[in-house]
Amino acid sequence: MRYTAGNYEAFARPRKPQGVDGKSAWFVGAGLASLAGAAFLIRDGQMPGNKITILEELKLPGGALDGIKEPKKGFVIRGGREMEDHFETL
Repeated sequence: MRYTAGNYEAFARPRKPQGVDGKSAWFVGAGLASLAGAAFLIRDGQMPGNKITILEELKLPGGALDGIKEPKKGFVIRGGREMEDHFETL
């Protein structure tokens, strides 16, 4: 972990949870919440990355935020289906 002024790591140094080395984590779906949860388990929970499993049925991770991978057509966020019809929150 790097320590520099002005970022989270500069002032927050969470203690390693007791018994974390003997635990594992499983996330269903490779959406934003799972990816963030895994990152926080590694950074703050000091869980080894090889003890974290993320299950995803689609080819592309990212859940509703995966978009499309065709720059010539433009970029689309599938999460639009969860927003108001006028896309105010986008």
